[in-house]
Amino acid sequence: MKGRDWNRYRYGYVLYHLWKALRKTPNATVITTTWELGAPMTKLKKLFPECRYIVVGHGLEVTKIEKTGKIKCFNATINSALTTIAESHFTQEEINKRIYSTHNKAVFLPNGVDTNRFFYTNNYTHLKNQLSIAPDTKIILTLARVIERKGHDTLLRAMPKILARYPNTVYIIAGPGHGTYIKKLNTLIKELGLSKNVRFTSFVDNKDLNAFYSMSDIYVMVSRILETEGDSKGFGITFLEANACGCPVIGSYSGGIPDAVENDVNGFLIQPDDPDALAIKIIQIFDNKNLRQKLADQGLKRVQTQFTWETVTDQLLNIIKNHSLTML
Repeated sequence: MKGRDWNRYRYGYVLYHLWKALRKTPNATVITTTWELGAPMTKLKKLFPECRYIVVGHGLEVTKIEKTGKIKCFNATINSALTTIAESHFTQEEINKRIYSTHNKAVFLPNGVDTNRFFYTNNYTHLKNQLSIAPDTKIILTLARVIERKGHDTLLRAMPKILARYPNTVYIIAGPGHGTYIKKLNTLIKELGLSKNVRFTSFVDNKDLNAFYSMSDIYVMVSRILETEGDSKGFGITFLEANACGCPVIGSYSGGIPDAVENDVNGFLIQPDDPDALAIKIIQIFDNKNLRQKLADQGLKRVQTQFTWETVTDQLLNIIKNHSLTML
C-alpha cells in the first residue's frame, strides 16, 4: 500500500472506530496521541457536538509538517480541540509557532513513568553472559532506535578517550535500527578499533529493560536535530526510565531532552556532536563514585516526585477542568 493510500486507510479506520465509540458515549472526552489521529474529530464534532477532544504533541509529527503539506489540516485539528498538550517545552514552542490563531495554544505536560514497571534489579548476570561482558566492565548504554538523529556516532567518537582511561568499557547499542546508519556505525567502529568494546543487541524484550538499565553505569543519548528533514527529539522517556532504575544519564541540548535531563541533577547535558565534551562527562562520572551515586539518587527522586503517571494524570485533569471552565 502506497503512502497516500495508507494515510487514507488510517484516517478512515480511526474515523470509523471513533464514530462507533461516540455513538455509545456522545459526550466523551477523546485524547488523541498525535494531531493526525485527532484530525477525524473535526468532522465527528459536527455529528456529536457534546464531545470534546485533546491533542497530544510529541515532536517529529510537528516539526516535519512543512514536508507533508498538512499545515491547514494541522491548524483545523488544533483549533477545534479542547486543548493541546505538548510533552516538552520544545514541542510546545514548535506547535505554537505553527498555529495561525492565538486562542488555542499548546500547554506543557511531560510524559510519565510507571515506577511499578521500571525499577532497579540485580538480575542481569544472564545479559552480561550473553553479551560477553566481564564482571568489572564499565557499561554505557543507549537504548533507542538506531537512527542518525540519536547520535550513537558521537559516543563512538568519544570512546577512544574513554578507553584511554578506562580500557574495560563497553558501549551497548540496544534497539532496532536503520540498516544504512548501522552500516555507517560499523564502519566507524572498525576505523576507531572499537570492535571489542561495542555490542549491538537489536530489539530488546520488555522483560529485559530493567536489567539493561540497572547493569549500566551511564545511560547516554546525545541526539541531534536533522533540520533538513524536520527530524527532532520530542522528549526522551528513556532517560527517566533509566533514572527509575538507578542509572544516571547524559543527554544533549536538543529538542525536548532538557525537560527529561536536568543538568547536574539527574545527569548532564552537552551540546550535540561534541565527542570531546561527552568523553569528559563520562570520565567524570567514572572517576567519582559519589558523584554517580548522587546523580542516581537525585534522578530516582525526581522521577518519583515529578514524573509518575499519577502526578501527570492529576495535572492533566486540572488542565481539562480549567479549559472546560473557560468554555462556559
